[in-house]
Amino acid sequence: MSAGIVSFPSVMDIYDVKEMFSRYYVDPYIAQQNVPSQWTVKIHDNGKALLLVMVQECKKMVLDYMINIGSVGMSHIWIELDGPHELVTPLPETTRSLPTWYWYILPHELDGYMIRTLFGLAGIDARFVKKISLGGNPGITRSGEVVERSYPESKYNWTETSQLYSKPDIVTGSHRFYRHYGRRKSVAHAKCLTHFLGDGQVRLSATKNSMIGKLGFGTSFTGFSNPVWVKHCRVKYRVSYF
Repeated sequence: MSAGIVSFPSVMDIYDVKEMFSRYYVDPYIAQQNVPSQWTVKIHDNGKALLLVMVQECKKMVLDYMINIGSVGMSHIWIELDGPHELVTPLPETTRSLPTWYWYILPHELDGYMIRTLFGLAGIDARFVKKISLGGNPGITRSGEVVERSYPESKYNWTETSQLYSKPDIVTGSHRFYRHYGRRKSVAHAKCLTHFLGDGQVRLSATKNSMIGKLGFGTSFTGFSNPVWVKHCRVKYRVSYF
């Protein structure tokens, strides 16, 4: 550990997670403006960067192996980064591992005061929001929303139209994500026992003052999505203070 830097590890386990896993191609120049210069935004073959909006309803969350939070709603807004090719060892019950995704993240959005407070004590960047809803079960059409605050209204909402697979695609998902905020930097690795249930299209709208709206990509998006069920996901954080 370098002089002047103090690091603290933390672990989050989530279980029985319903999820809307959506991605949108966006302007890479604007994407890089939202990411500190130490990271490079990934540019796809179509010349675009990728914005992820992943909304989760977790049946159970446990922090540091012992603090049982219960059910939690979370929303994640991430920008894809370049990173080395990595295949982690597949988790039991999965058929294979997907290549690791790399992301620069905005603050986690959480629908509970207690979990927001505990994240803050661990140094993890997070914010409380008024409402997180997936809009029902996957399949055909569902409409969900995240209401960040009621007044002045700040929110984003979506309509997802999907077709379910005849049987789930059960894989190991691996995500490495990063955030630099103030005098802190967080690095995390998530490994998840993931059931991709289908695929589809999604239309998302955001108010200008929402976290998505403030990124500068606009307020209306069309992308692709997967309804997902996650049996278990373990996220290992390390927060560094400079």
